[in-house]
Amino acid sequence: MASALKSLILDRPAIRGAVLRAVSLVRSLDRAGPGLYTLLYHRIPAARQDRFDAQLAFFRRFGRFVAADEAADAVRSGWTGRDRAFLVSFDDGYADSVDVALPVLRAHGIPAIQFLVSDWLDAPPASADRRDGYMTPRDVGIWAAAGMDVGSHSASHPRFSRLSEAEARSEFERSRDALGRLTGGPVRHFACPWGVAAADFSPDRDPGLARACGYETFYTTRRGRAVGPSDLFGMPRHVVEPDWALHEVHARVGGWRRD
Repeated sequence: MASALKSLILDRPAIRGAVLRAVSLVRSLDRAGPGLYTLLYHRIPAARQDRFDAQLAFFRRFGRFVAADEAADAVRSGWTGRDRAFLVSFDDGYADSVDVALPVLRAHGIPAIQFLVSDWLDAPPASADRRDGYMTPRDVGIWAAAGMDVGSHSASHPRFSRLSEAEARSEFERSRDALGRLTGGPVRHFACPWGVAAADFSPDRDPGLARACGYETFYTTRRGRAVGPSDLFGMPRHVVEPDWALHEVHARVGGWRRD
């Protein structure tokens, strides 16, 4: 029954919009607890650049933005304050991260990390090319030259839960090495494709393998906030779509009102 109701809401934009507007009356970002909130974007179409800009300005009202290394250091040390921090992340390496998102990030002085699939830089999926939406090595250079970070999203975007240990290790190492050669620096952060524990990766194996391969973090798609060292190899992230209205951000990322 609950699943059917959820499907009904998700499949009907008008109903979904009304529900999220109602939820935003009892959830808000100013009631979200302290800690690191990692925002996960994929594509930022040119038609949504203004809304992406507005979302970043909106998040800034409720906390500060941090880069990936600073975020990891703060989580490793344990969150001692009452503040919120936001880390902007992108998955898959779409070209609009450079064409559309980067000018907005630079205008706001906001750092971000791009989690790249290393094999796709030379051979985009389905024989896609730059015009079909994926970053090239040149785009990665532009991204890095702007002071933005690069992390690994694996070598070939597999479902790690279906790989042998040797295959999983190869994905971690090949991507780390290829991206390190491209950027000229260490690749410290890893985001698991799809990122759901048990379904997409083995929580008993893959975070430990990532650590053994030199990564300092392992990002998932578990919603929530990171507050201490036990989160480093199961980092939560909030998927954010650039077409969301601001009340939707309140409803999906915020905390419950208690007054």
